[in-house]
Amino acid sequence: MFRTAIVPASLFLLTACSHTGNPQAERASASIAVAQPRKVQDFERVAVSGTISSPGASSMVAFLVPGRALQVFPREGEPVKQGQVLAALDSVNLTHALEAAHAQAEAARAGAQRAEEEFRRMQQLFDSQSLAPNDFAKFKAAFEAAHQQFQQALAGEGIAKKNLADARLVAPLGGYIARRMLEPGVMVGAGQPVFEIATLDPIEVNVGIPETDIRLVKVGQSATVTVPALPGRAFKGTVKVVNISADPATRTYMTRIAVPNPTRDLKVGMVAEVSITGTQRLDMTVVPAETIVRDPQGATLVFQYFPEQKRVFSKRVEVGVLLGRDIQIRSGLKGDETLVVAGQHALRNGMQAAPAAAERR
Repeated sequence: MFRTAIVPASLFLLTACSHTGNPQAERASASIAVAQPRKVQDFERVAVSGTISSPGASSMVAFLVPGRALQVFPREGEPVKQGQVLAALDSVNLTHALEAAHAQAEAARAGAQRAEEEFRRMQQLFDSQSLAPNDFAKFKAAFEAAHQQFQQALAGEGIAKKNLADARLVAPLGGYIARRMLEPGVMVGAGQPVFEIATLDPIEVNVGIPETDIRLVKVGQSATVTVPALPGRAFKGTVKVVNISADPATRTYMTRIAVPNPTRDLKVGMVAEVSITGTQRLDMTVVPAETIVRDPQGATLVFQYFPEQKRVFSKRVEVGVLLGRDIQIRSGLKGDETLVVAGQHALRNGMQAAPAAAERR
């Protein structure tokens, strides 16, 4: 644990006293708490940012037949089960088409039966040499044609039956409705997407691993996922896929982290911070996470306190991964500095400061 001094309620900022020449203002100083970096040993980690997505991308669901939407059931965000009816088209015409196809099949069946009976009688005459071969061939051809017509009629009936069934759109998988693109009464074409279904358990986090760190990432490694939208919570995941080629634009390797999501708190599109745990232990320099501040350009800084001068000066550092309430410092510190861990957000470069503990003499 870090030994830090308690920050007083009031922080005194150094103002433009050098211009006024006010000795009392010159002696004003900010009250701070300080601590030194620590050396710890922990598993190597790779920290990256990514976006939450549905495994294998979302499924776009469409009707296979055109028609007018009669009923549309689930809305965005609602759960659906595999096989659940999502929407239904007006099926009056399709019902009549099935009836017509069935009638044609029955007529073709009767015609095929008559042709078969006639063929059997002619075959007996042909076998007894009472019918010329040419005449027998005609009856045989008529029988085969009637049989083919019957098969075609059965196929037409099967298509009509499937078209009628396809007028009811069912969910091909379980998940959640991400988008609904259909309302009752609207005409829809065959193959036109009308629903987007996303699965949320598990979810995936897609990240890009820099070329310098890809050697540290392997399939099966554990990962910790945090989401700014859900502060204070961490989710455990596993490296599922590591791409073998880098993105030519970013020079990063696409990596997918599978994360169980039974409560569905993680949503598609959320930004996530991922820390992938390696297999080797490394010596690390860490400081309390609140020690880090950012300049207007977003660079990470710390304020170093110099007791001899009783002043603070900013120092740029490169941060690594979070380790509990601490954060890794990859570069910028030697390890023996005295750093400001409280009150630093009111400081300016070169400002006078005094640790609160020193004021209790």
